[in-house]
Amino acid sequence: MKNVKGLFFDVGGTVFDWKNTVRANIQQLADEKGKLIDRKAFANTWRGEMFKVHTQVRQGNLPWMTSDEMHLQALANMAGDYPILDKIDNASLVKSTWHHLRPFDGAPEAIHRLRTKYTVVVLTILSWESIVMSSKRARVHWDGILSCEFLGYYKPSLQAYLKAVGLLGLKPSEAMMVAAHEGDLAAARAAGLHTAFVTVPEEDNMAEGFEAPEDVIFDVEARDFDGLCHQLGV
Repeated sequence: MKNVKGLFFDVGGTVFDWKNTVRANIQQLADEKGKLIDRKAFANTWRGEMFKVHTQVRQGNLPWMTSDEMHLQALANMAGDYPILDKIDNASLVKSTWHHLRPFDGAPEAIHRLRTKYTVVVLTILSWESIVMSSKRARVHWDGILSCEFLGYYKPSLQAYLKAVGLLGLKPSEAMMVAAHEGDLAAARAAGLHTAFVTVPEEDNMAEGFEAPEDVIFDVEARDFDGLCHQLGV
């Protein structure tokens, strides 16, 4: 790992706990409207529907859009199963959720430590605005934030990883992808990056488009953020 200079972090489900952020937000709205809702099922369905839209965008079957627009389209697709969506402002729901993501315990401190040795940037399919706002509120400090919306390719397309690495002036062998998702890391590895898998408190199975082979091997496997820092020498 001596040649690794840049760490590229996935954030949705790795640094930020989207599941419990979504659950808390939709539960609050349901309570305000006097409606019952299965908040866990809603969160998983929303994430899954967004990835269906994401895959269609990535494959060119839908026009290019940001993840905020994907999340909004996903809500439209869910309206038949969740009548509450007819009673609330869906665009406001997207922003109040995905622009206010809560970090996992230990993540902000780990990123601070890692920045003392590496250049640490975000590489995410989430919108630039959502991660800027979520990071600001959570006091997570980065050396840079790259949203795939600016790259012209969405992960897990190999071009997304290669273009991101190139923008930092690095070779793939000088970069490491850090994520809690095997599929994301498998794609990064195929693009020539080193990989670090970090376990988070609640497993987040990536949806359509991020399937990983059964025998994927990572350069670093850490059971928490503190372990990640130790294995990366900080």
